[in-house]
Amino acid sequence: MADLNEVPPLPAALVAGLADLGFEAEVHEELPADRVIRRAVVTVTRPGSAQRFELLCGRGVRMADLARLPRSGLHQFVFTDYVPDATGASFRRAGVRYLDEAGNAWINFGAVLVDIRGRRRQGSKEGPRATRGNLFSPGSAQVVLVLLAWPELWRVTRRELAHTAGVSLGKAHDVVEILRQAGFGPDAVGRPDGDLLDLWAAAYPTGLARRLELGAFHGPVDKIRSIGADQRLYVSGEVAVDDLLRPSTLVVYVADLDPRLALVNRWRADGPPNIRVRRSFWREPHGRRAAGSENVAAPWPLVYADLLASTDPRVRAAAGDWKDRHAGSLKGL
Repeated sequence: MADLNEVPPLPAALVAGLADLGFEAEVHEELPADRVIRRAVVTVTRPGSAQRFELLCGRGVRMADLARLPRSGLHQFVFTDYVPDATGASFRRAGVRYLDEAGNAWINFGAVLVDIRGRRRQGSKEGPRATRGNLFSPGSAQVVLVLLAWPELWRVTRRELAHTAGVSLGKAHDVVEILRQAGFGPDAVGRPDGDLLDLWAAAYPTGLARRLELGAFHGPVDKIRSIGADQRLYVSGEVAVDDLLRPSTLVVYVADLDPRLALVNRWRADGPPNIRVRRSFWREPHGRRAAGSENVAAPWPLVYADLLASTDPRVRAAAGDWKDRHAGSLKGL
């Protein structure tokens, strides 16, 4: 470990921001970085509590940067110029602590909890942005999902991968290259199993899920009827894990939203929504399509993401059980 005098001091804005919240921080060692993000091991303290973190400092740090940079094994702490609301929600789902120059913060360890949201950006500053090749933009996230669900797609042609993910050939090629450069894939070493899944799932509700949204309803979730044998319904969220909990909400994926679907299932547009209908963008690989069933479970990483998006502790616990059940398929990622 490097001597404390041999590593650069923490950015003054970070020290000041932490001090305003009653924290102090001490840098221990620098970690491999890139052109726009500095990484270091730091200890953040507040009277009675202390926690060691992997610190990531840079402009515009987003979830995609956490995926492409190597991991130290420590919990991550992001300091950046500004954390938009959607990014902050993704960070919190992923357990990533953060502080930005506007004063937004989510820091919890020991008996400490600081949660500040809604502060607006104060002006703009010059300098390189951090995110390059956003793995969690909607199109990229579609490719990541099908690779997580069906790892054999790493071995197929880019054209077949693009067809399965519902994206362009160029997009499929770019995402695979970014993933390989970040250390993911069946031949990769050094990235923990499930790391990509957890980051993708944390980003999903405020990213790709919004792009896929077709409608929201209130109604029963125990029996779901399609409007014909040719309509494929993919169930997700709580209904997909009804052996783990008693469902009260439903996420269903369809190619297109036919108004008759709500009628035959007695779903209403009024009332607090407990049913989300989203577009099923993927095409199941050859030999993977379930036969003889109109309603099947959505790809398992998608079910995991829909469960993880809940604020209900029982549902989030079921998400962990569901992930453990499928963890074997993540070998090599």
